[in-house]
This record gives sequence, structure tokens and C-alpha cells, in this order.
Amino acid sequence: MARSNGDAAKRPEAAGLGQLPPELLANIHDRLEFLDRIAFATVFAASCGCDDDNIFSPPAPWLLLTGEKNKDSATATLFSFADRRAATVRASDPAMRGHLVIGSSRGWLATADDSGQIYVVNPATGEQRAFPDINTMGVFLPSTDDLWSFKVWIERFLTARFGGGPPFPDNGCGPERDGETTFHGWEMGTRFYRKVILAIGRCPESHAAMLILNRKFGAPAFATAEDGGAWRLAPSPDGVEDAIHHDGRFHSVSYWGVVEAWERDAESGAYTSTAVAPRLLTIVGNIGGKERKSPCKYLAAAPDGRLMVVVKHVQIQLAKHEWHRWLDMRRWAFKVHVLGDDGQWRDIGNAALFVGVNNSLCMHREKDMDYSDDDDERDGHVVDEDVGVYSFKEVQAVGVYSLKDGTVKKIGGLNRQTYRSFTYTPPVWITPSIP
Repeated sequence: MARSNGDAAKRPEAAGLGQLPPELLANIHDRLEFLDRIAFATVFAASCGCDDDNIFSPPAPWLLLTGEKNKDSATATLFSFADRRAATVRASDPAMRGHLVIGSSRGWLATADDSGQIYVVNPATGEQRAFPDINTMGVFLPSTDDLWSFKVWIERFLTARFGGGPPFPDNGCGPERDGETTFHGWEMGTRFYRKVILAIGRCPESHAAMLILNRKFGAPAFATAEDGGAWRLAPSPDGVEDAIHHDGRFHSVSYWGVVEAWERDAESGAYTSTAVAPRLLTIVGNIGGKERKSPCKYLAAAPDGRLMVVVKHVQIQLAKHEWHRWLDMRRWAFKVHVLGDDGQWRDIGNAALFVGVNNSLCMHREKDMDYSDDDDERDGHVVDEDVGVYSFKEVQAVGVYSLKDGTVKKIGGLNRQTYRSFTYTPPVWITPSIP
């Protein structure tokens, strides 16, 4: 028997899951297996009526593991740090198939292909977009060798980096002063690019990026929608080693320990930097009685918004006898500094830092979250993609470094078998993001 329109009008409207309180949806989400959480968040993030981007965020970042035997594989491996489990997921085409990952920001990856093209991709949703052609940077000469060959005009590049010239300052981070340097497309991701930092907007058209070039070149370049689809170099005499997008601006740390904030001039479109803290002392450790400059610095933001720099250096334990020098042990060590309210650098308290070439972040340490097989929850930790013995064999080592006693501990569930084959590309920290 058919219902009348009046009966239909009296029928109460069924409550959908999207009408449930965000706290309840988050509780359901946390009870699912880690791959199911992505599907759940994809369906309900937009309908839960909550403006909190982190409502479905995991308690710890995931690792995207590289090293597939077939570099063009249609799958990738994710390791859940909280669940201590690995799973195979579909790799987005083309941005994650045969591409080198050169950046990770808020769940999005920056990748480079064999032609030097840079992409941004969300592995959770498959959404992807190509950034402007690198030739728009304005420092390349026409190439007659092949389509995927890039010739850097050294004088023009140095003029952009140092804000004028010649003559140019004597700076060890700069390339040769004369002529040109040529890269094939497949070399751009390792020899010209260093890292891409993403500023993810509400829509793809509002994405922005900061490209840090290889140490030999040192300067950063920026790409925004306002620049009309072009990469724009910015002056940086000290060279940029690492950067993040934080509090609406790009921040960077130079090779000489200067932390700066970057601003874009609305009229000219040029980017300039301003120091936001005293220069950080970067001379750490010694070998044979000689001080050594830190080879690695990572920039991150503490949960309360303060900037922090992780200084990573090599500690060498010399062999007992001179003729056993080949037994010298080289291990990574860390020192963490937090920028205080008074503008000075302070040591970090109890927190968990996840550092890596492509991305670094700091998260609240969960009381029930163990960071290694043998954990002490009173201890501060640095979880790094490379904290093993400093050797070719252990280049992909992932471990937990104790700031308390300098020891390195293993991560439960993550072992050598997880890596499919050797690769120069390290694992990538990623926090899945559902727009």
C-alpha cells in the first residue's frame, strides 16, 4: 500500500553518519585498521561539519617505504608507526610511479620524474597536479642535446642567488663561477633539487611550493598561483638547508644556522627573508681533536608552534689500536634546540620528533604510545629515517634515538625484510591528509 504525501511528511528524517558529532566519528575512526581509516576519513571528513583538519590524523606519522624491485610498480608500501604493521597500497599514476619523492607536507608528496617535472600528489585520495616547468626559473640555457637536458647558466644563477653581481662573494655553497652545468632530466631530482616544501591550500589552485636546490647551488625558488605558473628564485647568500611551511609562512634554516621567515612582495612578487632568531651554533662534535660542522640540520615546529632545529652529526668511536682503524664506528647523534619566547634557543623537553630528508615534524608524545621495542616514556626521542651505523649497508636504517642516553633502539615491526631492494631514496614520513 502506497504511503500518502502526508505520511511521508510526518516520517522523521533518518540521521546519517555525517550528522554524528565529530568526536564520535573520530572515536570510530581510531578503532579501525589503519588502511580502513583512510577510506573512512575520505567518506566522512567533508560531511562531519568540523573545521579541524586533524580530526582524523593518526597518533604518529606513517612511513612510505621505497625500494620496489620494479620502480614503476603500481603499488607502494606504508608502515603504520602506531600499529607496527606494513601494508601494500596503490601508487597514484603517474605522480608516484617511477618518481623520486623530494618532499612531504601534511599528507601530500612532491615527486620528480625523469624529465625533471615536479608533481604534488595526495597518496590517500590520488589527487595530483603538476607544478610549473622548471625552465620557467630563468637560469637555463637552451639545450640542443635532447628534450630532457638542462643547462644552468652559472652567472645568471649566481646573480639571482646573491642579489647582484658579478663579482660574487666567495661562498663554498656556490657552483662554479664560469660557464654552464648540464643535468639530464633523471639527474635533476638528485643533483639539482634537494627538497620541496608544500603549502597546501583548500583547492589545488591555491597550492604553493618552496624548492630548495642542492647544496652546491643553495638558493630557494618559489611557485605560487600569483606568479602565473613560474618558479621564482630568491636571494640566499648563506644557502638554505631545510625549510617548513608554518603559521602561514615559509621558514628556513641556512647552512650556517640562521633561521629565517620568507615573505612575498605583493607588487613585485619577489621573495625576501628576515632572520627570526640568533644564529644557531652549528659546530658540533670533533674528530681527531678538530671541531666539525654539523652536516645535517632539520627544521620543525613544536606542538605549541615554536620553531625547533634538530642538529644531526656523526660520532666516531675510534678503534683501540691504530692498525684496526677500519673498525672505527660512525653513528649519528642529535641535538635539539627550541626557539623560546625570549627569542633564544632552548633544549627540548619531552616530545617525539620525526626527522628525515623529505619531512620533519614534532608531535605530542602519547602516554600509551611506545616508540621502540624497549621504551622509556620519560625520555625524549628523535625517530629518524637514518640512525644506523654510518655505512653504505645501513643507509636506509630507521630507528629511535634517545636524547637521554644517546642510544639507538629498533622500531617494533619494522625490519630489513620490509625493504624490497636497495635504493638511494630514503623512507618518507607522511601523515595522511583528507581534504
